[in-house]
Order: sequence, then structure tokens, then C-alpha cells
Amino acid sequence: MEDEPIVREKKIFAVLKQEIEEGEDMADEARKMVSYLLLEKKGYSADEVRSNVVFDVKLGNEAATSSVDFVVSVGGRPGMVIKCAAGSIASRERQAVAAARLISSPPVPVAVVADPMTAEVLDVQTGNVTGEGFGAIPVREQLFQILEESKLQPLSPARIEKEKRILLAFDAIRCYIPKGADGGVKLDDVCNDK
Repeated sequence: MEDEPIVREKKIFAVLKQEIEEGEDMADEARKMVSYLLLEKKGYSADEVRSNVVFDVKLGNEAATSSVDFVVSVGGRPGMVIKCAAGSIASRERQAVAAARLISSPPVPVAVVADPMTAEVLDVQTGNVTGEGFGAIPVREQLFQILEESKLQPLSPARIEKEKRILLAFDAIRCYIPKGADGGVKLDDVCNDK
């Protein structure tokens, strides 16, 4: 007969695994919806929308990877990053802003967080929410205008380091951590290393 703490731990991991799978399913639905909106309703061409964009983040002697679900470019300039998630999108606002500040220099001016139900659009310079709902995601002409009017400057080295710490902290608090375009470390892999 198994020890009671081991049985309880197995039950906890089973619940966590189910929640992670459901969360990933919801995030996948959000990605499908956002992709459809960008290409079919917002006026972007397929070559202006890159999906599953993975980028390196070096902090001190440590190197990690992070990702955004979409980078939208207009006129060859990145103008918007989109992060899809399950659950509270408000909790992912700062993560999306940090990614937008690091993925390009000068930073990408617009960040979006989305789930299957709604989206929030953020001004990367201020971090403020500028619109709510899928209708608030800029159409191609709006994003082109935002890029033309953007006064974002490259970040200082000190600010870059702070943004890296913020982004990596958000990446680390998830149970499913992307490790490049080919997948990631899943809960089963971590739990079976005991």
C-alpha cells in the first residue's frame, strides 16, 4: 500500500496535468481565432504574420528562450506582438509588454493578449490597455499608422535587463515552458525526474 503523501501527490499532479491540457487547448483555440482574424478580417497578408516566434533571452551567463504566438509586421517593420493564453488575460499583460520591448529594437509598439473569448490591446510604451475585445486589434492600416507615428526609442541596457527578468519570471511560473519551436518541458517530464 502506498504512503498517503505519495497518493496525495499523485492526485495533485493528475489534476495539474488535466488543467494544463485544458489550458493548452484553450490557448490553441485562441491562436486559431487570432490567426483567422488577422488574415481574414484585419487585412494582413500571410507574409506579414509570423506565428510561434521563439527568441533568445540572455541574462548574465544564463541563456533561455521565450516566445510569442504572433509577430505582425507592416512595411517590413514589426508592429504588434500577440500572446495567447488561457484564463485571465489581464495576468499576462506585463508578459506581452516585456516581450514586445525585447523582441525588437526599438520595441514593437503594440502588444495584444488574447484568450478564446476576448483580447486586450496594450500600448507598449506605457503598458496601458488601449482597447478591449477582438475588434480593438488594429487593422493593417491602423497598425501602419501606429508605426509611422511611433516615437519608441531603443531601451537602455538597464531597462533591457529589467524587461528580461520580468519576461523570464512569467515564463518560469508556467507549468508548461516552451523550449523552442519543437515543444517544451511538460509536467510529466518534471514529475518523473524524482
